[in-house]
Formats: sequence, C-alpha cells, structure tokens
Amino acid sequence: MKQCLLCQKRIVENFSFKWLFSFQTSGIKQVCSTCINSFDSLKGKAVCTGCGRPGNYQNYCTDCEKWVTLGAAELLCNRSLYCYNRQMKEYFERFKFSGDYYLRLVFQKELEAKLKENYHKGWLFVPIPVSKEVFEKRGFNQVEGLFENICLSKMLSVKKISKKQQSLLKRRERMQAAQPFELTTGFEKEIKGKNILLLDDIYTTGRTLYHAQALLKKAGAKKVHSVTLAR
Repeated sequence: MKQCLLCQKRIVENFSFKWLFSFQTSGIKQVCSTCINSFDSLKGKAVCTGCGRPGNYQNYCTDCEKWVTLGAAELLCNRSLYCYNRQMKEYFERFKFSGDYYLRLVFQKELEAKLKENYHKGWLFVPIPVSKEVFEKRGFNQVEGLFENICLSKMLSVKKISKKQQSLLKRRERMQAAQPFELTTGFEKEIKGKNILLLDDIYTTGRTLYHAQALLKKAGAKKVHSVTLAR
C-alpha cells in the first residue's frame, strides 16, 4: 500500500482479476481520492479560449480583451488543469514556499498526459524560469519540477537586473512590470518558425507569460501558447 502525498493516509486500490493477468503497469495513485477531489478540476468545463478562465464567454473574457487592446501578438490560448482554489493555494504554499519538493509528483502524470494529448507533435516545451536569487533561496524551479519528465528547452532566463518575485506583487504591479526575460545564449536559431508551448505553474494575470511570448515572437517563433497547472 502507498501513502497519499498530501494527507499521508494509506491509499487502498482494488485491482481486478483481469488486470492481474494483463501484464499492465499498475499506475498506482500518488494522491487519495479525498484529496484529489478537493481540487477544482477544469476538465470538461466551459472556459475562455484565450486564457482558460472558467465560464461561458461569447468571445473572450475581459482579461483577454484587454490583452488584445494592449496589442498582444496573439492570445496565449492558455489551458490549465485546475482552478486556483483554497486547496490549490495550500498546495503551492507547501510546494513552492515551504520547499516540499516531493509534492511535484502530485500532478506530474496529469500534466504529462495533457501535453501528450494536445501538443504531441511539433512543439517545443519552454518552462518559465526563476531568478538566480529565487533558485538559491528555494533550491529548485517549481515549473521544471512539475514537468521534469518532459524534454524541456530552457531558452528563457531571468535578467540579472531582476524580476521581483511575482507572488509578492499586486495585480497592478504585475501588469506594469518591465520585461524580465532574455533569451538564453545559443537558442536564437532554434526559435525561428517553431511552435512553442510555455509551461508555468499558475496563470494569474497572464503578464509573465505574455512577456515570454513577446520575446519569443520577436525572435521569430511561429506560435506561442501556454499550459499551466492552475488558473
């Protein structure tokens, strides 16, 4: 038996007689049903086609309409697995800020399945980076942890003049923040004409992802979309 990564209770799984002779891997769960059901899944729900915000929109949500007004090269067509509810907030507090790195395993399989299902061919997977200061303090990049089994193209880096930690910024400060990223040396030729999928943990205002998109489009990327764990 296995323990739930979130509540530490034992996970009991019932394997069928048919499965015992199927020679298939078990796909043993990392999280118990009670814990995983406390998260608000976006699967099957109506969402904004521009950012993945849940709801029924005739065109785009107000946030995406603002990005169009602000001159975004294209909308990110962001897709997320879950809403950012209280349980997700607590998850990130433990994972990102308390340093419980093993919690990266909770959603890994779902994120991998999402990429394989919808972005399996012709896409480069680019994680949003963290600054040197954040990495030294935290000890890891949470985005790379969530997608550690995916082949990542680390073509973005944070400028040395530095990006203030996004979780510490208010909404207006995020929207007005200057471009925090630069291209990693050696990736210039790899970007031209490519479809790029940005990977991040949370879509809040979209400011971080649109900064990354602007830089990659300027470098010649064909499409730049995004996938995040939470919205």
